[in-house]
Amino acid sequence: MSLEPLDKMEKPKNNVPLLFFGIMIVFLVCAFLFLVMIYEREQPRITMISDISRFGLSKDVSVEVNDNKSGIRSIEIVLFQDNKRAPVFQKVFPRQGYFTGVGPRQSIENFTVHTSSLGLREGVAELVVTVTDFSWWNWMAGNVVVDKFPIIVDTKPPKINLKDSPHYIKAGSAGLVIYKISEPVVKHGVLINDYFNPGFPLADKGDGVYGATIGLPFDLERLEKTYVMAVDEAGNESKAAFGMTLRVNRKVTDRIDISDGFLASKLPEFELYYPELTGAPLEQYLKVNNDIRQLNYKKVQEVCMKSLPDRLWEGRFNRMARSSRRAGFADYRSYFYQGKKIDQQVHLGVDLASVRHAKVEAANRGMVVFAEYLGIYGNTVILDHGQGVFSLYSHLGQIDVAINDRVEKGAVLGLTGNTGMAGGDHLHFSMLINGVFVNPVEWWDAQWLKINFLNYL
Repeated sequence: MSLEPLDKMEKPKNNVPLLFFGIMIVFLVCAFLFLVMIYEREQPRITMISDISRFGLSKDVSVEVNDNKSGIRSIEIVLFQDNKRAPVFQKVFPRQGYFTGVGPRQSIENFTVHTSSLGLREGVAELVVTVTDFSWWNWMAGNVVVDKFPIIVDTKPPKINLKDSPHYIKAGSAGLVIYKISEPVVKHGVLINDYFNPGFPLADKGDGVYGATIGLPFDLERLEKTYVMAVDEAGNESKAAFGMTLRVNRKVTDRIDISDGFLASKLPEFELYYPELTGAPLEQYLKVNNDIRQLNYKKVQEVCMKSLPDRLWEGRFNRMARSSRRAGFADYRSYFYQGKKIDQQVHLGVDLASVRHAKVEAANRGMVVFAEYLGIYGNTVILDHGQGVFSLYSHLGQIDVAINDRVEKGAVLGLTGNTGMAGGDHLHFSMLINGVFVNPVEWWDAQWLKINFLNYL
């Protein structure tokens, strides 16, 4: 083996400058990325959730602010009119760090502006929303976004002029209230003891003239509040009281005897639709006659709370042809089992019996808004006749219409039967006004309809 001279051996390379250069590159890249992050220039975003085109005496405002980078630093909202500056909302968020997510990325603020205390005049104004974030941009002042929203200050409530209303009305009856409103409104109608009956336009009567069909509960004993109300586009509300004399009906009682045979024939049907029913037959029956009955009432009211604005019905409502009455409206029924009173309910319709599987016809022109099984009512059809008027047909053995069908007076809806809480083949017929059961007999009376409705419509 030969040895080379030491001066000819390869000297090791010095990598220190290269390593230092690499570290500096990494440092500079990281520093650049860090500066880009903290000096980000993405502006916050403002979304006005509520409609703020008009401000009344008070206005509920809801605004959403988003900033996905450094986070929200502050929100300021000011009303400007002429040379007047009126702050209405301000919020500053505490710093939560020094890098990403320093402030919240989203904030939804809800507040009320009491316009009456700001000294603004009626007319045009401007709502200015200013939002800053936690960016170091702009000499650490952050990104700033300013959104301006034109508004109209309108603190004067609409004027209501009552034109017609019933002088006398029975509990369980219906009537018509006609009124005129001085300006466009977003909500109007008649309140009877805080129960709201929505209004509808009466174009034939002129601009700003409206009507509201009212229905009184069968058990109403006193009229405490009766007034027309209207809310304009700025949220200003007006009320105009009117008087009516209430006539209370005498109670009519009825007795229903429940047999073991009836329970044996009816309960399997309810168990099919309500599998949660448990217990002895009588216990199940009482659950159906109470709990399920209330659920069914609520469903009917829900269906009948929204009505077509146009009147579809014409003239009197037809009673089922060649039928005899078996039970009346608002009969107070006592239920007996083995000679002992077990329950009490009120019958909210008229029972009409004809031949078995008789044709059930629409009492008047309308639109089908319900057509299915409904507990104690069995197979049921509900028609909307417009302007708050509804008719209900139940215990049907067969349904021949579907939801949204438009039907003429006399159109076949189905056939009678004994579904639901029916002891025999018959039709249970009800009338409702905005979800309130009223006496169907009145709607079969052409003279009553003329005096209470048609003379004014």
